[in-house]
Amino acid sequence: MELAELPRALWVSAAASRFFDIALTWYRTDPRASVRGLTWENFRRLFKEKFFPDVALTALEGQFVGLVQGNSSVDEYAAEFFRLSRFAPDMIQDEGQKARKFCRELIHAVRTRTSGRRDATFDQILMDAQIAEEDFGLKPKRSGDTMGASSSAGPAKRPHIQQQQQRPFQQQPLLQVQQAPARAQQHQGQGQRQAIQCAFCKKMGHTREDCRMKQGVCLFCGAPDHQVKNCAARAARQVGQDGVQQARGGQQGRAFAMTVEPTQASSRADSR
Repeated sequence: MELAELPRALWVSAAASRFFDIALTWYRTDPRASVRGLTWENFRRLFKEKFFPDVALTALEGQFVGLVQGNSSVDEYAAEFFRLSRFAPDMIQDEGQKARKFCRELIHAVRTRTSGRRDATFDQILMDAQIAEEDFGLKPKRSGDTMGASSSAGPAKRPHIQQQQQRPFQQQPLLQVQQAPARAQQHQGQGQRQAIQCAFCKKMGHTREDCRMKQGVCLFCGAPDHQVKNCAARAARQVGQDGVQQARGGQQGRAFAMTVEPTQASSRADSR
């Protein structure tokens, strides 16, 4: 029910019955607003002082002065035009001023279809603008329209496809970062083992408990049934290294470096 349909004495209570949140709290706690017998004029003045001071009204009027359609649709522009026009009543005192203001700030392509009607009402200008927007295909698309497009709309779905293709490449650095600590720990563990010195044979890389010389096993393969000088695995390895040395030629230093440790172990075993 509209206020005009009620007796004027009930306007204040009827308007206050629609308040909620901050407005309702203000009406119940401000003694000037809740006083019995408050007139409608004084009620409006108190309400505007509280929620629409002069500074706020001036700012809203400035927004209406600078309002243009820009990237908005005609319907969005019209909704904002209606909202802000209430705060600039001096600029749209009649239907003609209202229609001209609305038409003047439309985008050029739409305005050319509406500006020729000098005596048109606001509703007629709005309808012409909506038709022109549809004819030119200028209505901005929303994200929901793109997601709901049919399979034939290839260009609309293309950005979504590209985004899915890029995701595996974006995840690769994360996998590399996760693998790096494992490799670092592996190298760190090898370095720690190499730094260990056996208290029995004084060699590096193992402890006294793991010392093959102390256990009396083969120093090359660790088998307990023979010594290093009779180790078949050591002999087979030396044969293989000799073949590699002959095939490559000139890399004797590398073959020697690969067999120097078993040779030293053999000399120690022979000395026993």
